[in-house]
Amino acid sequence: MKKNNIFYTGRYLFLSLIVMLVISGCEKEVNLKNQDVKDSIVVEGHIENGIPPYVLLTKNKSYYGNVNINDLESYFVHDAIITITTDDDTINLVEYNSAIIQSFPDSLAIAIAAQFGINITSALDFPAISIYTVPLDELGFSGVFGKRYDLKIEVDGKTITSTTTIPAPTSFDSLWIEDHPNLSYADSFYIFRGRLPVVNNAYFRMFTKADDEAFRTDDVYSEEFFSGGKINLNIRKGNAVGASFDPDTDFNTYGYWKKSQDSVCTVKISTLDQAHYDFWRTVEQNRQSQGNPFSSLVYVKSNVNGALGIWGGYGSTTVSFNRF
Repeated sequence: MKKNNIFYTGRYLFLSLIVMLVISGCEKEVNLKNQDVKDSIVVEGHIENGIPPYVLLTKNKSYYGNVNINDLESYFVHDAIITITTDDDTINLVEYNSAIIQSFPDSLAIAIAAQFGINITSALDFPAISIYTVPLDELGFSGVFGKRYDLKIEVDGKTITSTTTIPAPTSFDSLWIEDHPNLSYADSFYIFRGRLPVVNNAYFRMFTKADDEAFRTDDVYSEEFFSGGKINLNIRKGNAVGASFDPDTDFNTYGYWKKSQDSVCTVKISTLDQAHYDFWRTVEQNRQSQGNPFSSLVYVKSNVNGALGIWGGYGSTTVSFNRF
């Protein structure tokens, strides 16, 4: 499939903005830098082994006015026909708005929110967003290792397509912790480490969390950065979804885990195909180099035809380490 190259002007991903607003409890309007570009649709869709697919559709033009947390629902694209096809099955996704999700059992709504890095304690806390996912009687349709998934979206007279795969998984074969190497911080912070087999032509992304919080995001990696055999990695405590780089970050403690509050360290390592990896690699480069992803133009690769964004598969395994 031919890849589209897009300029990243803060559209990725609208969910990031939502999470920042939800976390901060902000009720004011957020003024974003205006760019004169063609209106488009932004796609964020993923499918993971053992988890049903989801797709978020938002309006590109929403990034060039004022984003108001009290009217988030108006930025979403509704009434799309979304089909996902594998080699042996096809399913039509259903749109769920926040009112519907808030009627779900707390456990289900909390699990859905956690997929987006949002911590809630009840279904009523679910933010005002719309999600396309499987019908409630088709929850068995979930990602499978080694399969290809074709996405087709029909909306507003447009046809949007993309393809992704769920690669074979990889996992840490051992985990451990070490005190912070600087004695000045050793009483308060520690390093979480793991040993990972290196697989040729592999791309992966890590998500981390402490105890019962939602997963945080970490970097994407490629086996080209390592050389054969096994590699010992520092498993950083990642960034909250939607967090921009803080120029005042204290790199003496950035990525370290806190002894006072982080008891159980969990890491999810997810393999990606190259197109999916290229998207997150360029997004992360933007976040690190520009600081504020809403401030400047950055060249980002997308695997979506007819729109902006990403349709990506994750081949995931999750392991935890209890330091007590």
